[in-house]
Amino acid sequence: MTLELPSDQLAGSALPSCGARLRQNLRFDGLWWRKLAALSCGYGPEWVKRYLPAPTAAMIFVLVRLNRRGAIANMARVVGTTRRTEATLAALQMYAEFARCMTETMEYYGPSPPRIEVDLPKRDNVADALREGRGAVIVTGHFGNWDIAAKILHECGRPINVVMAHEVNTTTNQYVRAAHERAGVQVIYSDTSVLSSLNMIRALRRNEIVAFQLDRSLGAVGARLVPFFGAPASFPSGPFVLARAAQAPLIPVFTPRLGTRHYAIRVGDRFSVPRETRALDRVMAEVVHIFERTVRTFPTQWFQFAPFWPGAAEQ
Repeated sequence: MTLELPSDQLAGSALPSCGARLRQNLRFDGLWWRKLAALSCGYGPEWVKRYLPAPTAAMIFVLVRLNRRGAIANMARVVGTTRRTEATLAALQMYAEFARCMTETMEYYGPSPPRIEVDLPKRDNVADALREGRGAVIVTGHFGNWDIAAKILHECGRPINVVMAHEVNTTTNQYVRAAHERAGVQVIYSDTSVLSSLNMIRALRRNEIVAFQLDRSLGAVGARLVPFFGAPASFPSGPFVLARAAQAPLIPVFTPRLGTRHYAIRVGDRFSVPRETRALDRVMAEVVHIFERTVRTFPTQWFQFAPFWPGAAEQ
């Protein structure tokens, strides 16, 4: 779970100079702040974990202009308002929810994890799929707290691989990957080489889970426009193509936050992806519709910080 910056904000991120790296470390999404937050969540008093996330989020909301404008534009469409004040308040609440989810993730991934209350589904389509021995492709989103769901799946004896892009702030890449792998969640980077696709196929053949963020296309080849909140938006076809190639079931899973250290794992119906192109488009539309219904129920738990719809006017 990360705040994403538009690519034009990353122009200096690859500079080799010590000064450039120091600036990246000290930026709001840099390694120094990430480590400080992890220490606070792992060892800090309860009042820090309960009461500091929201004001910290509000400070970032005020300071980081591009992310703020993107969040406001997204929330305006999601909550269905043309009133700037209403969209701004929804975006601010979204920042606060993000901060709470991140705090509880760092707690749960930390040295002394607290008890997390998780409402499990009555029927677990993921478990049913793994009993068939072909693995499972899970699609989720920048929504609620997928990191907690991933660790719970691992603790239930279900090997899981999370497909993700490298972090926007390069100083945090190794730190984030190590945190996932300490929790038993393997990382497959989608933006390295064509070998990443082979690693996904191999994981499915080992009867493992391969999980994708549905709402992060990053201009990927094969991204398609699918109706979402009344307008076309770009979604990656990669998870659907992978499920089709591996003949593995594809299952949407979302983890909304219901309260302090309280989540629900919501497992959707399983989909098979036929080889016909139109069938792939149909399955994509159905899965995106499930995602839309979930976001409508918990609008301020959809953590998108850049304008999501093509041509959307920034607020």
